[in-house]
Formats: sequence, C-alpha cells, structure tokens
Amino acid sequence: MAERKSAGQEQETDEDVVLTSQQRVQARKNLRSSSPVIFETIRQEGIEELERPALSLWWSGIAAGLVMTFSLYTKGYLHLHLPDEAWRPLVSNFGYCLGFLLVIVGRLQLFTENTIKPVLPLFVTPTFWRLRTMLALWGIVFIANLVGVCASVFLVDNAGLAKPDQIAAFLEVSHHLADRSAAANIALGVPAGFLLAALVWGLADMKSGRLLFIIAVTYVIALGEFSHVVAGSAEVALLTLHGDMGVGQAFAQFVFPTLLGNILGGTGLFALLAYGQVRHEIIEED
Repeated sequence: MAERKSAGQEQETDEDVVLTSQQRVQARKNLRSSSPVIFETIRQEGIEELERPALSLWWSGIAAGLVMTFSLYTKGYLHLHLPDEAWRPLVSNFGYCLGFLLVIVGRLQLFTENTIKPVLPLFVTPTFWRLRTMLALWGIVFIANLVGVCASVFLVDNAGLAKPDQIAAFLEVSHHLADRSAAANIALGVPAGFLLAALVWGLADMKSGRLLFIIAVTYVIALGEFSHVVAGSAEVALLTLHGDMGVGQAFAQFVFPTLLGNILGGTGLFALLAYGQVRHEIIEED
C-alpha cells in the first residue's frame, strides 16, 4: 500500500506542476521531434521535389555540380600548402567538406540527397507514377551534376583559373581513384550513400549546430575514402583530362559502380530502415 501511495503521490506531484502559457510554448519548442514527424518532414520535402519543373531541377543540379568541385579544389589547396607529413591528410580532408556545405546550405540539387527525399513518398504510396517521377528526377539531377562537375574541372584546368602547382596538387589528391576497382567503388559507395542519407535525416530536426554536423559527416566520408559519385567525379574528370584514366574506364570503374553503391547505401539501407521504423505509426495516403 505504501508503495502504491508513494507512486500515486509522485504522479499527483507531476500533474500539479503549474507553468505559464509562455513556459508551455517554450517546453513544446524544446521537445525533439519523433521519428514519424521527421519522416513526414522529409517525405513532404520529397513531394515538393517531385513536383518541381524539370528545368528548375536541371539548373539547380548543374549549380550543385559546379559547387561540389570545390571539395576537390579546397582539399588540393590545403594539400599543396601543408608539409609532407603523416598528418597532412587529417587536415587537407577538411577541404572536402566545403562543397557539401555550399550545396546543402544553398539547397541545391545533389543526387545523393535524392536517394532518400523523393523515395519516402514512393514507400508510402507505391504507384507507377511515383516511381516514374522519382526515376526522372534522379536522371535529371544526376546528369546535371555531372555536367556541372565536368564544366568546372575543364574551365579550371584550361582557362588559367589554377596555377600549375595547384593542378598538380589536385591530381595528387585524386590519384587514389585511378587504381580503385569497380567492386571497391561499389563497396565504398555504400557507406557514403548511407551517411549522406543519415545527414538529411538528422538535419530535418536540427535547430542548431547544422554546419558542424555537415562538416562532421562529410569529414568522415573523406577520411574513410568512401566513394561519392558527384564529389569523386571531379577527381575522375581531372584524371581523364590529363590522360590518367580513359573516358570508358572512368564510367565503368568509378561513375556507374559508385552510383550503384550510393543508391544501395542511401535508398537500399537507410531509407528502408527509416521507413521500417515508422511504417506502423504513420497513416498511409489513399
């Protein structure tokens, strides 16, 4: 009886807490969103992306490709100016984060973000129209990203936008991709896709520290030398321009395998897990 009374008294004490209306509003603001709420936030963003005009997606995708090349350039700049010590990659890999920061903060169309956003509406309402629209979005954004990447790399390499020693540094930090097999790029593309999808999920409920979160996730991708199809395409494009890789080799060895790995990690793993954890808590559309 004493235990029951104590528990009852404790419950009454909790219910007797009196807050002003302003304090209640503040308490609600401080609550973290539940998984279904995060899921729905990203799903709604995905629906908006699926409804955007193709030309808007195209130009945003090109802009994202142009911006993503700064991951290569900034990493190369740091590599050039740091001493040749064992710790140099620990610092130069911070440069890899810049392209992702600019793209995500600028809300540009990056293919690997779209391995989760437009996929969630398809999971909830699996129709042929949704599938076709999602695949069309993927195709437009992916090709646009590659066009932007190749245009940027070509201009930097041929229009005097970088000094010879800088170009040499860009090539030096890119050469690890020349010898990596297609199977390795698939395998290393999976964690990159998974981490980028996790980044999208985390940012949906993050009110502060967003920049540090983006840097932390993308820095891990750089340190792990995981394969990201857009950022890595800048390195591969430069290697191709300098004859270190053939065009066919670049696509067969890097672009297509990494694309597959990123999709497996972002959609095949993270998006499915995200949907699986909330599917019994959400109301499906008619």
